[in-house]
Formats: sequence, C-alpha cells, structure tokens
Amino acid sequence: MTRRTVVGMSVLGGFLVLAGGCTNPIDRNARVRYDLSPELDTLYQRSDDVANSLALTSDENWRMFWEDMGRFWYVDRPSRLTFEPIPH
Repeated sequence: MTRRTVVGMSVLGGFLVLAGGCTNPIDRNARVRYDLSPELDTLYQRSDDVANSLALTSDENWRMFWEDMGRFWYVDRPSRLTFEPIPH
C-alpha cells in the first residue's frame, strides 16, 4: 500500500513538473516591461540620490531658519547702542 502511494505521488509530481514547465518567458518580459528602470525613483535619481537631496535641502532649510531667527531677534549684528566704538 505504501509503495503504491509513493509511486502514485511520484507520477503525480512528475506530471505537475511537466505540465508546469519552466517559467514562462512572456511573464518575465512583462515584468521587465512593467518597470524598465527599477533602480530609479524619479526621472533621473536613484533612491540614494533622492535621500541625499532631501538631507541637503533639510540641512539648508534649518540653517536658513536659524539665520532668520537671528535677524528676527536682532542678534545677527552688533548693537549700535553701545558706548564703546565697534571696529568694522
């Protein structure tokens, strides 16, 4: 009984392998056509380039923010109200 089951399962497995065959090249080509440039996130940048650009922009924005805060609180230049002369 066990031998018959093993042979039956082997035949069934072989049939499934033959019926399934290798991967269909049409599916592979469709996957390539779906995403022709998988490494690009934008029209010309990879994900690392996008992350670098965002980090640079964020850094510049924070530095400009603190510069604006200095102008807002008038600490970006020396006071003109001092009694001592200020060299330029």
